[in-house]
Amino acid sequence: MKKYVFSTLISAIALGLSFTAQAESARQPHTVIELFTSQGCSSCPPADRIMGDLVKTPGILGLSFAVTYWDYIGWKDTFGNIENDTRQVRYRDQFSARYVYTPQMVIGGQDHFVGSNPHELEDNLQKYQGHAKKLELKWKFDGDKIHITLPEHSSSAVIWQVDLNAAKDVKIGRGENTGKHITYHNIVRKTQAIGEWDGKPRTFTLALADLMQNGRDGCAILVQEKGFGPIIAALEIDF
Repeated sequence: MKKYVFSTLISAIALGLSFTAQAESARQPHTVIELFTSQGCSSCPPADRIMGDLVKTPGILGLSFAVTYWDYIGWKDTFGNIENDTRQVRYRDQFSARYVYTPQMVIGGQDHFVGSNPHELEDNLQKYQGHAKKLELKWKFDGDKIHITLPEHSSSAVIWQVDLNAAKDVKIGRGENTGKHITYHNIVRKTQAIGEWDGKPRTFTLALADLMQNGRDGCAILVQEKGFGPIIAALEIDF
């Protein structure tokens, strides 16, 4: 997410400033794409490469959710989290789909498609562009905190916090991808619902210090109707 994190840190030290003060950065994307992937899935590397391009695209927030249900093949996904499995199952139910699969992309909480198919990706980007700016968010940094304001909206939603690592290289030692070096982007390390929102104007505060201390590179906020329905607003925060 931030290729200049190291230089930013050096500059902060040189100027006698705090890292937090130098690293403040946030933006509201117009599109959110979630990729459900697995290091044990031979069909996933093309989708992981596509995600590498998506996270560099202005206005798009790409999130990589590593699932665990392919671990039995012989390689335990180093980023796998049962929370990610559960999120994907909830989407399956939301879409009335028959099963979960990898690589799966979910766009805006509204539709899904095979994540390695660039043509389906292009079609969906055109169809759902702007969904994550249905609400215009406002935010302000305050030391190691950020205050986020939601305007009035006609329906309620769940506010999700998604903790991220920007990019990590993994050498796969066993399973279907044995011997491959794969780079994963915007890796989801934790997802938690931080509040129910009733649609009335609201400001909430997010503490960032613990995330930094835990080695995270940033986080995202998703405002999602019905918990697993349409994403009507999002905010990407970098450290």
